Amino acid sequence: MSIQASAKLATSLTVLLFAATVLAAVIPPQKTITVTQCTDTQVTLSPDHKHLLADFQGMIYSLPLAGGAAHQLTTPTDEESHPDWSAKAGLVALQSYAGGTFHIWTMHPDGTALKQLTFGHGDDREPRISPDGATIAFSSDRDFKGSYDIWTVTLATGKLKQITSSPDDEYGPNWSPDGSSIVFVSGTGISGHSIESIDLATGKQHTLLSIKPEIGRVEAPSFSPDGTKLAYVLFGGVGMFMNNATLMVATADGSKTLYTGKAVDTFPFPAVWLSNTSLVYTADGKILATDISAATEIPIAFTAAIPTSRPKYIYKHYDFDSTASHPVKGIYAPALSPDGKHVAFVALNQLYIMPIGGKPIALTHDMFYKQGPAWSPDGKTLAYISDRDGIENIYLHDLSTPDDSADRRAAPSDSAQIMPAWSPDGKLMAFQDQTMATSIADLATGAITPLDPSTFFPGRAAFAPNGKTLAIATIKPYTKRYREGTSAIVTIDLATAKQQTFSPAPFESITTRTEDGPIYAPNGKEIAFVMDDLLYTMPVDADGHPTGKATPLNAETTDAVTYSGDSKHLLYLNNGKLRLINRTTHAITPVPVDLSYTVAKPEQKILIHAGHFWKGEGPDEQKDVDILITNNRITSVTPHSATPPAGVTRTIDATKSTVIPGLWENHSHPDSDNGIYYGARMGRLWLAYGITEDKGLADNAYRAVEHKESYLSGTAIGPRLFNTGEAIDGERVYYPMMIPTTSEAQLHRELYRLKALDFDFVKLYVRLPFTWAAEGAKFGHDQMGVQSASHYLIPAVDLGEDGMTHISATSRLGWAYSRSYTGRSYEDVHKLLVDSGMWTITTTFSQAPYADDPGMATDARQGIAPPWENKRLKAAVALAQHEDLGTAYQHLKDEEITVADDFRKGGLILAGTDSPLDIPATSLHLNLRAQVKFGMAPWQSLETATILPARAYGLTKDLGTLEPGHLADLIITSGNPLENIDDTARVECVMKNGYLWSVSQLAAPFAKIKTGAAMCPVQK
Repeated sequence: MSIQASAKLATSLTVLLFAATVLAAVIPPQKTITVTQCTDTQVTLSPDHKHLLADFQGMIYSLPLAGGAAHQLTTPTDEESHPDWSAKAGLVALQSYAGGTFHIWTMHPDGTALKQLTFGHGDDREPRISPDGATIAFSSDRDFKGSYDIWTVTLATGKLKQITSSPDDEYGPNWSPDGSSIVFVSGTGISGHSIESIDLATGKQHTLLSIKPEIGRVEAPSFSPDGTKLAYVLFGGVGMFMNNATLMVATADGSKTLYTGKAVDTFPFPAVWLSNTSLVYTADGKILATDISAATEIPIAFTAAIPTSRPKYIYKHYDFDSTASHPVKGIYAPALSPDGKHVAFVALNQLYIMPIGGKPIALTHDMFYKQGPAWSPDGKTLAYISDRDGIENIYLHDLSTPDDSADRRAAPSDSAQIMPAWSPDGKLMAFQDQTMATSIADLATGAITPLDPSTFFPGRAAFAPNGKTLAIATIKPYTKRYREGTSAIVTIDLATAKQQTFSPAPFESITTRTEDGPIYAPNGKEIAFVMDDLLYTMPVDADGHPTGKATPLNAETTDAVTYSGDSKHLLYLNNGKLRLINRTTHAITPVPVDLSYTVAKPEQKILIHAGHFWKGEGPDEQKDVDILITNNRITSVTPHSATPPAGVTRTIDATKSTVIPGLWENHSHPDSDNGIYYGARMGRLWLAYGITEDKGLADNAYRAVEHKESYLSGTAIGPRLFNTGEAIDGERVYYPMMIPTTSEAQLHRELYRLKALDFDFVKLYVRLPFTWAAEGAKFGHDQMGVQSASHYLIPAVDLGEDGMTHISATSRLGWAYSRSYTGRSYEDVHKLLVDSGMWTITTTFSQAPYADDPGMATDARQGIAPPWENKRLKAAVALAQHEDLGTAYQHLKDEEITVADDFRKGGLILAGTDSPLDIPATSLHLNLRAQVKFGMAPWQSLETATILPARAYGLTKDLGTLEPGHLADLIITSGNPLENIDDTARVECVMKNGYLWSVSQLAAPFAKIKTGAAMCPVQK
């Protein structure tokens, strides 16, 4: 049987098994949530002006123009938006993402006869039907030249025609009333700087109006029926959120403003004209019937029932007191020796070498970070990454020595060095630094030469066997308008720095830009990499440039590929296990790893005498209490007694301090490619700021498992991790820790990989179709007992997801149904968040509050952070101190309105940061402070990082509050956070799973700090 046939058979069996699982599940009951306002609503008008079609939360509804109850026509999995009702026929044009790419569809006005009109891998968006009903104009990147252009498609034949072709992004088309020209927006990326008109007969184009990018941008043009007036939306401001969004009506040539809308938050969609002086547009959560001559704007009242379905399943069981031995699954970056007889890898925070068929031998025995083992071509030296001297650098280990005492830095630097790769002659080492730039180190002199400037999270470099070419995996965006693209293979000529880009296959990606290749076979004939989660090879020429088609070598999920020196074998990971494949016969041999760990748990009886104590729930605190901890759990919380309980082994005097539960960081990426530069500093930094629980929401899978097992076993110091691997994404990706999923079979492989690695969560990212998102959520529930979430509100509400990972964030649409461009959310969002029972995370990304506490940048704990990260914090503080914060605080206030409303109505609002994209540790405290600044009481804010996360994740029996029987995860702070939320950050000591550290002890490997040393001295 051929490899292709084997792969097809395995895929078929996987699909059948998955389908059987899904069919056996019970479908949860549905209910509806009725709303009277909607966020980012779009509308279109029937030719007789009696009915509207509106896009409410990603579903098309019909309602009378006079207002009333809306009737749902499409479902969330149809993924329809941008409706446009033809003036000549009973047809509606739509933009749909069904199938995983944006295309133009049509339907009848009653929602029937959905039909796809355009096809292919290009994104086709924003359809508008011509006045004669024969043609649809739309924007698209389908010529794949790096920008959006205006296209048309003939309804009768499906014939496509490209109308514009400039390097600018051209989008948002609309027709002139006579159909002779198309008006559209032109700009760079999402910044529309002008509205243009093109004559379809002559191709002549002219500018109607323009705006300077530093002032704002324009969108959504539409002409009045007589062609004398032009409506558009003017956005004021720059950055993540706009300051205002206003409907503007001008003369047709754009020279004179005729009307300025009254709404401050106009949605980015074309106004629909009723007559030459009246129109309908959407803004401020409403549909507004507007008479521009009378300057009146009257809301069209409506009700819309949004379907919701809450999943019911048995939650994953966590045995936090387990004494059992667990097999290691976190085998990170395994590397096959040149002779094919040994494997080097990182596990349990140590560097191991293992003879194939033998037992692993630890080469290191410290608590510093390890990463990226790489064998020298002669097999005598092992390169790896450690931060034992403060900064992650490349170390060289002579394999003839028994331990790491003589290991030396290859090219000492104050910048980070990760993912080392040897040149074929063993004289050079390629690596990347924290700026994501690739450099070359001369191993004889230690001299470092920059090779490739920063690219967005490139993968590990690989030298071609001739030593003249370097290959890396890096992002290749389709356009500037949207950031996603494919993870392509880039070759770099070492002599000239000339780059060439190659796709592993058309419209496909290297699976992750971490350890999934490309790597060169030492014989110079091919490269190997992971694509579609499978192992592929591709022929190359003498200079290492791909020359042919990729061919699969196996039919099982693959990660972290390396060659033997004779090119006859490849080693890889498959769902937590090592496998060796024969390049010629394709025979696969398991490589057992006899390595296990037990969860570390102290044997102790600690008494903490607290001056102030907050349980973690409600407004009340207690004073002068004794907290007794036995081993890793709280035994009792009682009024202070002068006589301590029998058997107490240690007493902590916290009479001038406050004890509260450890904080939850509910949205982080501790093992994303940004987090890798922190090394051992990351876990210590979080703990030093009182963060004892950390929810990782998309990370390199094996790095994440290795980190979690290291923290559990006590071989590294950090918070209690609840994590996942890479997020499951669609065909186009951006981050390196997002899986580009292009088939349902691959989706199933990814899900079973998450299960095999025993993850705590399923993250579904922005380009994954909603049909597959529903499958992913169901698999997580039924097969793993874990939650799932994405950036979207409706999949969470209606398709069985458990939450939203942000109130609003990146969307494949370019805008969100949960928050407008100006940062506002309306009744639909507020009601759906609360009434659905789902959770959502507030990730503010606002650095304005640093202005209230500039001392955060000079806090001694920042010595734990890498120097460049402290520099980033100092820059954020300086900017906050010197810029006008009025608009920044307004945007922050708008988010906190949603947060407070959700909280007060009983919703599950959780505090998170998205760090290290945002600044780790300090940004969580800014989040809590912002909640208080805009109306919440300190105890309410603290609940978003204590009891509410535990409640959201079904962990209230063990975490979230400090009470008998609960895990001893707590912090001791100076001051009183219930009186002053800023005191939450004034951590002196922290305890996780019963282990107690002072801030001084946590910082010790990287910074000298006295905080907490007297209260919680190091136990000898």
